[in-house]
Parts: sequence; C-alpha cells; structure tokens
Amino acid sequence: MSATASTPLPTARRRYVDVPWGQIHIREAGPTAGGPLLLMLHQTPLSSRTYAPVLGHLGAVAHAVAADTAGYGASDAPPQPWTVPDYGAAIWHLVDALGTDNVVLLGQHTGAVLAVEATRQQPQRVRGVVLHGVPVYTDEERDERLRSYAPPYEIAPNGSHLATIWARQRRLYPRQDPHDATGYVQDYLATGPDYATAYRAVFRYDIASHLQAVAHHPVLLLCGEHDLVHLHHLRAAQRLPHAREVTLPGCTDFAPAEAPERFAAEVATFLSSLGDPAPPSAQR
Repeated sequence: MSATASTPLPTARRRYVDVPWGQIHIREAGPTAGGPLLLMLHQTPLSSRTYAPVLGHLGAVAHAVAADTAGYGASDAPPQPWTVPDYGAAIWHLVDALGTDNVVLLGQHTGAVLAVEATRQQPQRVRGVVLHGVPVYTDEERDERLRSYAPPYEIAPNGSHLATIWARQRRLYPRQDPHDATGYVQDYLATGPDYATAYRAVFRYDIASHLQAVAHHPVLLLCGEHDLVHLHHLRAAQRLPHAREVTLPGCTDFAPAEAPERFAAEVATFLSSLGDPAPPSAQR
C-alpha cells in the first residue's frame, strides 16, 4: 500500500456536497466512478481530518470519501438536534449526491453507530461495513454517559476555555503527538461550546439491540489495541461471530495516523474480499 516512484498515491481533494439542510464537507481520493465508494464517518467531536492520513492509500483501491458529520468539522449543522436515525438518513442524502449504490461504510465510534443505523435503513445499498471501534454500550453505561460525559465549555474572555479543551484532549490521549492534538482541538472549536450533540444521540440509541442490522453483511471489526472503546470492540466481536476481527497493536483511536499503511492494508484486503458488486437492478 505504499507509494513508489512509478505508483504515486492519489492526491486527496476537499470539496462541499449539497444536501437538503445545507452542505457537507468531504475529503476524497481515488476515482469517482467505476469502483466502490468507501464512505468514512468519524468520531465525535472531530472531523474528516481523522482519516486524512489514509485517504491516499485507500484512494488507490476505491473512491475514498471522508465526510464531516453534520454540525462538525466544516459541515453545516442540522436545523435542530438529530437522533441517530436522522444522522443515518443524512448518510443516504450524501450517498445520493455522490451518485452511487456501490457503497462500503466505514465508521469510527459515533461514525460506527451511524454506519450501523444507515445499514439498518437501506441494507440493500450496503456491500460491506467496517466498524472502526464500535461502542457497544450497556443500558447503564449509556445512562451514565448521558448524565456526565462531554459537558459544554463556556467561552471565557481570557481564553481559559482553550486550555480546558486542550486538557480534555490530552487527558483522553496522553500519548498523542501535540501537533496532531492541536488539529483535533481545532475541531472542538469549529463545533462550538456544546460539542456533544451527536454524543447524546448515540447515548440515547441502543446500539446493542441494533447491531444485528449488519449481521447479514460482510463486516470488518477494526480497532487499536489502546482505543478507548477496545472493550466494546470485543463485545461487538462476540455479537458478530461472522465478522473478521483485527486489533492493531500499539494503536489508539488514531490508528489511521499512527499506522496508516497497516490500517489501509486491512481495509483494502476487506474491500478485495467483497468481489464485484451486484448489478443495479439487484441492489434496490
């Protein structure tokens, strides 16, 4: 999966896609026609920058698109707080705008929950699913997180809220490169003081009871050894025994930046295992 002088990796591009509530910002690489669409959905409260390190690698094997979730990154916010089914429907608005039915969904954390819901809504349009750290919460865990997780910050005249955001990122990921952490703090700031809208939607969604939505699809369960939801990843593996389970040694939530070639190779192998898509008449 690495570049050589004769086979340079595709260059990533950035653009906006029109959807009913505004625009979605995407990063993409690879051909826009003829191959599968690999649609990548990030964790809250970050953005498509999570997948920027692997876009070129994955663009060599697919039309790789990393999208900013509505209200995060550079994408327009929804007109009101959304539920997980709302976010799932939004995925299909984006896929329709990109003009394909040959879709593989790859989601991380919040994005993994949204990928499950999108598959539940339109299973016939999904060729395969990559769950990059799927948080399979118990009811008690969901209730606890609704009560206390990701409280909003207040914008302070002296800028102390910037230190609050920085401290949160460093507490969650103490081993992260400070330059990378700075980029992710930018994502917090882009979202605004209440950055937990999608978190709350996920905590109100019983992912454990909906995980079977992907049970009849090819599934790759991919997670870093030190990912914050690695325990949940193992729970998903128990519930989806047909799935291929891969733990990336030494990696955290940010495996695409920490081990881009290994991450991309696992996804590329999964894509190649899917074979050719069914004709359009059989997909709908």
